[in-house]
Parts: sequence; structure tokens; C-alpha cells
Amino acid sequence: MVSWGDLRRWNPSVLSDMAAALNGKYLQLLACSEDFEDAAMPSGWSGTAAIAAAGASKRLIEEGKEWAAEIAAIRRASGDVADAATGVLAGFKEAEGLAKAHNFSIGDDGAITDHGLPPDIPEEQREDVERERKAVASELGERVKQTLLSAEDVDNDFCAVLDPAINGHTIDASGEGTSLAAAGNAGEALGSLSIPSPPAVDAGPAANAAWWDSLSKQQQERLIKDHPGLVGNRDGVAVWARSKANIALLADERQKLLDERTELMRHAPADLSRDVPSVHKYQEQLAKLDERLAALNKVEGIMVGPDGKPLPNRQLMSLDVTGDKVKAAVANGDVDTAKHVAVFTPGMNSAVETNLDGYVNDMQSVRESANRMVGDLSGKSVATVTWLGYEPPATDKLGDYADVISGGAAQDGAEKLARFDQGINMSRPDDPHLTALGHSYGSLTTGIALQSDTGVDDAVFFGSPGISDQPYGDGIGGRSIDRLHVPEGHAYTLEADGDPVADVGNITHGRFGEDPGSMEGMKQLATHGATSLLDGRPLAASSGHSEYTLTTPDGTDSTSKYNMAAIVAGRPDLTISK
Repeated sequence: MVSWGDLRRWNPSVLSDMAAALNGKYLQLLACSEDFEDAAMPSGWSGTAAIAAAGASKRLIEEGKEWAAEIAAIRRASGDVADAATGVLAGFKEAEGLAKAHNFSIGDDGAITDHGLPPDIPEEQREDVERERKAVASELGERVKQTLLSAEDVDNDFCAVLDPAINGHTIDASGEGTSLAAAGNAGEALGSLSIPSPPAVDAGPAANAAWWDSLSKQQQERLIKDHPGLVGNRDGVAVWARSKANIALLADERQKLLDERTELMRHAPADLSRDVPSVHKYQEQLAKLDERLAALNKVEGIMVGPDGKPLPNRQLMSLDVTGDKVKAAVANGDVDTAKHVAVFTPGMNSAVETNLDGYVNDMQSVRESANRMVGDLSGKSVATVTWLGYEPPATDKLGDYADVISGGAAQDGAEKLARFDQGINMSRPDDPHLTALGHSYGSLTTGIALQSDTGVDDAVFFGSPGISDQPYGDGIGGRSIDRLHVPEGHAYTLEADGDPVADVGNITHGRFGEDPGSMEGMKQLATHGATSLLDGRPLAASSGHSEYTLTTPDGTDSTSKYNMAAIVAGRPDLTISK
């Protein structure tokens, strides 16, 4: 078994040097190939001695083939192991760095020691820091576990190559007509290493991050190319990789749907317009397939430019074709490197095929405003994500509350959203300033998600019917924001004039907890007309349920959008209170 202490002594450069030396020996051996063949039966020589010499030459050639296979196998394996070990050590260093940054240490046996809170933590921050440390300890445990699993996989693969080579059984070299080069090629193939298997599909972001970080860049690229489905929706994996994998999956998923549609039409009645039960099932299946195709086309339109190449300032963080609806998450900017990252969760009547593009454009506008507040002319400091990784209720009219009141979609979505947020932090060596933005039913989903340790630093709820999965009045929902795992003073709400959803609690009798605008600890931000504290520009009022990210035709931002951008930028000093 490979231990954590063993990893401290791993040195991939030794294997790289060995691979180079073996390559020289291999080339020397191949150069002898013709001499071996000429020595097999010297021309004009016959008799007992000639037969004995031919037999000896044949044995020598067979040994040469085995040598060629052995050298080629070990040469290939040495290079692959050096590359894989570099990835394992990257995961090792990631864990060691995380431990040191939070006053933990990892022993040679992999045990994690907590050296306690730093003494200079202010008293009012100790509870938040303690909660964060528990999450870090859990993450460290997963990182140690997955890194050692990857190390063990590499070690076992190398032994599987070395053992037969040591025993002279790399290949069966007795076959007629096999050249040294062919034997070498066979050995080369046997010397290749497998890539450590990913954690289970339902593994947490910490396990996924640890597995991904322990792979070499070459292994990562191979996985994206050959098995994009193992990468694209795995929270905790670097966003550049998820995006590359998901974009690669787009065409495959569309073709599957087109094939399914073709097969359906082969069996469908010629006239699909008839209103009879025998036709209804085909109509329903066709409508569902066309809806899913429209969703994939929408995603492609968002992610791919007219030249057919992925847009450089967009990332496709998830593409989920399971369930009733296609789900996706699209980022503006680079989530892997941005100092400030915001995750926006839309509400009811949101769907990939209908309004994902509009949300992405809105979040790009918020991003641009936030970058101005940061003072970043390059526009790289802020990234915004539109997360439609759940299936919110669809209602034709405001009074249709059947799905809304149940809250089931919000609870299901909250679990996914919490993992998504955790994955952003765990996929990076440094935690960004992470803001959660939730609109309407999406604010409910966000509020429930924030009852877990997500790593979110600020939360903004706008047009919210409530942010709790517990009804107010049962002693659990409560009038305060204590159940939200965000730092004290970092939860905000926006409520525009004439927004009926923000008052839906009066209709549902507090089904989703207290009205966010009246919760203790919730800071209320303005939505009326105002003046920017950044540059003195006028700001427009927003009204109703859908103008929170409004920019007027003359280019004037709404006060609500301005306030949202200020929180995303980490500039609460620029916000305008209600």
C-alpha cells in the first residue's frame, strides 16, 4: 500500500530519466535486427554444426524479441508513470497546501490533525470560521483518500508491467515471422497505464476535486476526449475541463435525439394532426423530443460562435439531459480564475429552451457592472453563472400554485445547487468571493441550499416568496436568517414596487418562512430611482417581478441591478439601502 509518507519521497524525474535511457537502449537493439536475421542461417553452410548454429541463432532472436518487448514496455510505462506521478503529486501538494492554510497537518499515515483556531480570529467570526473548518477537515479527508487511491492505481499498473518483464514473460516471442520492431510495438502497448477511475456518480465535490487534481494534464485531456460524460457534470472538477467536455457532448446528445425522433416518425401515423387517442401518444412524444432538441440548440447558440468555435468568454459548466427537461449552467467569464464569482438561480417558468439565453445576457450585464466597481478594465475579475440545474415549476398564471406551494422542486434543486457551489470552491486552489443570487422561486431554492455549508460569502434574494423549506409559525422557519450559512451581515433582499411574488407569503400563509424583507439580519437594498455612489450616474427604478436586472433603452442601469453588482464585486460600501 502506498502511504502519504511514501508520496513525500516520490520523484517522477527519476522515471523520466529512466525512460530516456531505455529509449537509447531500445534503438540500439533495433539496429541489430538485420544482423540477427542474417545470423539465423549463414549462406552455404550445412551439416550438424550449421543446424546447431541455426538453433542457437533462433533462440537468440527469440530472446531479442523478448528484450525488445521488455524494454519497450518498461520505457512506455516509465514515461506514463512519471506523467501520472506528477498528477498524483499535484493532488498531494493541493491537500498539503489546504491543510497548512487552515492550520491542519497531514501525517505520514494520512491522518489529519487539527491544530485549532488561530488566536487572532475575532469573537464574532469564530462560529463562521469553526463551521468552515469542519468543511475543510471533511474536504481534506476526501483529498487524502482520493490521492492515495490514484497513487495506488499508478503503483499497481507499474507493477503489472514490471512483473512479467522481470520474469521474461512480457510477450510470447516464439511466433514465426515476428520482427524485433513488431515485438517492441507489442511491448509498447502492454506498457500503457490505465487512468484512475473516477469516484462514484453520487460522490461529493471534494472527492471529485481530489480525483481530478491527482490526474496529470495528459490524463485529463484523454478523459475529456474519450469519456466526456465522466467529466462534464462532476462538481469539483476544474471548470475549463467541464466546459470542454460538455461542449463535446452537445453534438452527441443532439444526434441521439434526432435518431430517436427518426425512429418515432417511422412508426407514427401519417397524419399527426388528428385528435384521437391513438395519435396523442405520438404527439406527446414528438413534442417532448422537439422541446429537448430546442434546448440543445439554445445551448449551442449560447456557447458556439458563427464560426463553429466555442466562444472564448463562456463556459458550459453543466449539461444534464436526464429527467423531464434539459438542464444547464452557463458562465460568463472564467470561473477558474475570477476573484469574484456569482451563481444566479432563476425561478418558475424558467427553461433552457425558452429563456436561458436571456438570463445569460442579464448576468453578463451584471458582470460588466461589477467589473467596473472592482476597477478592472480587463474584465477578468468577475465571472457570473446562470444555473438552471433544476426543473422549477411552470405556471401559466400567478394563481396556479399547485407545484409552487409544494416546494418539492426547490428542495430537490437546493441539494444540487449546494453541491454546485461547493464544487466551485473545491475546484480551485484559492476560494473566490462567491455570491449566490436567487430570483423568485430560485430564491427559495437558493435559501434552502444555503442551509448547508456551500462556501457562499454573500447572498442576494430578489422577488422572493420566501427562503425557507419550513413554514413560518412552526418554530423552525423563524424571523431571522440564522439558518443561512453565510457570514453575519452578508444576506440582502430586493423587493420592487408592484411585485406580487414578493408578497406571495400572504397567500401561502408563510409556507416558505417569513417574508425575507422582514427577517432579522437581512439587509434591505433599494429598487427605487437613485444615484450611483460609484460615479454619480442616475439609476432607474424597477417595478414588478421581472425588472431587477433592468437596463433601460438609453443605457441606464436599474438601482436593483446596481446593488446586485456591488455585492458581486465585494463592494457593499457602494450599495444603496431601501
